[in-house]
Amino acid sequence: MKPLGWMAIALGSCLGLYLVFHYLRYFSDMTFLGGFLLLEVIIMSLWKYDQRFFMLLVIVFLWAGMHVPMQFAWTTPRWIILSAGATVGFVIWTRTPRRPFGPIHLIAFFCIGAAFVSATVSSFVQMATLKALSLLLLFLYCSTGGRLAVIRHENSFFRGLLLAAEITVYITAFCYFGLGAAIWGNPNSIGAAMSVGVFPVLLWGWLIADGSGIRLRRLVALFLCSYLCLFSAARAGMAAIVIVTLTLSFCLRQYRLLFNAVAITLLLVALTGVLAPENLNQHLVNFRDTVLYKGHKDEGILGSRRTPWDTTVASIKEHPLFGTGYGTSPTGEDPGTDFGVVRSSAETSREHGSSYMMIAEWVGLLGVLPFVALLVLTVANVWRVCVWMRRTGNPRHYSVPVAMIVLAGLLHAGFEDWLLAVGYYLSVYFWFFAFLLADLLPQTEESSLGKPVRRISSLTRAGFDPAISNPAVSNR
Repeated sequence: MKPLGWMAIALGSCLGLYLVFHYLRYFSDMTFLGGFLLLEVIIMSLWKYDQRFFMLLVIVFLWAGMHVPMQFAWTTPRWIILSAGATVGFVIWTRTPRRPFGPIHLIAFFCIGAAFVSATVSSFVQMATLKALSLLLLFLYCSTGGRLAVIRHENSFFRGLLLAAEITVYITAFCYFGLGAAIWGNPNSIGAAMSVGVFPVLLWGWLIADGSGIRLRRLVALFLCSYLCLFSAARAGMAAIVIVTLTLSFCLRQYRLLFNAVAITLLLVALTGVLAPENLNQHLVNFRDTVLYKGHKDEGILGSRRTPWDTTVASIKEHPLFGTGYGTSPTGEDPGTDFGVVRSSAETSREHGSSYMMIAEWVGLLGVLPFVALLVLTVANVWRVCVWMRRTGNPRHYSVPVAMIVLAGLLHAGFEDWLLAVGYYLSVYFWFFAFLLADLLPQTEESSLGKPVRRISSLTRAGFDPAISNPAVSNR
């Protein structure tokens, strides 16, 4: 190094020592130490942004949403991390030759505009504006930084996703059945996490597994995941698992998979009936009352949803054009003097019984139009993957698990309020894959005879299983 370089290092070291000794008293403040640690974590994740930041984002949002130690310590830092990820991701994406923005990103921009417009007419303007800002950060990250985490890194990303899904299942089972700790919170949360976040990934991993050891390991994790969803008694989660299994079985023409699943289920029921018939009858009665009716037997299967649905419809009629404000659903209660504007409270949020009805109430019938367009385009992308699977019968494409995650999320969101609640970890997880699906769609081109010809790369081994990556991305 030149003498000028050594001089710069010496001056920098002296300045660092001076700052440490001058502000030494602050190092006894836990808030200061926590902020300093957060800054170090963000810098380390930004150092190799495409490899580390998505994992950090998911961990922080999970930590803030689960019932684990230091849960509330990450409530505010998660927004700092999301802001850093969206900003840095946008800068990197625009300064490097990448795939351009597409229709889904343009429609997402209009959704953000509708959210900010609805915030101006809200009874809680500042809170609604902050909620709309969180949506902007999420969509910006999914459009830029989220794509950097996968494109050109498909093999390592999906290998890590499969491993994370298996670990999540085993840790969840150990906490619930071994420690008796409900780390996911209420039963609907564990049902959502297992059916949307884990099951589609494990099912795809089991279908493409080569080798009896890996296949058996993933099969065990798959059944354990299904049992955890059944244990939660969450109807939306169980319905999502059934629909994903039926879709893959039909599109891949693997009807034997469906037959085996039904046969194993009937076998378990028969064994239970032979060994303990009185327990079987009790379980059937409990299943009918707990799962089908949710304690509202006189009102029918959907009786537990009718009250929030009726309340939401009444609110939409009261605010038909621009809604109540993005992220706010006033309950009519007086917030008092201790009301905060950073997070939702009992005065600004309530159950809706459906994410689609929730967004219609938030932004009104005019503001909901771009959100409808975004959902329609997302469904169309899932449909394209299903058509490709039906035509080829091949599950070895990275768009397959992504499409099944999105499909499960769309179905589950019809009965739960998480789809556009950005603070919820499943919302971040879902929109990351919904935007990613537009980049991983199987590419086709027309032949001279007018028939679609698959334009796919050869099978690519990633050290765990062969899978087809998107040639429009990987061959760049």
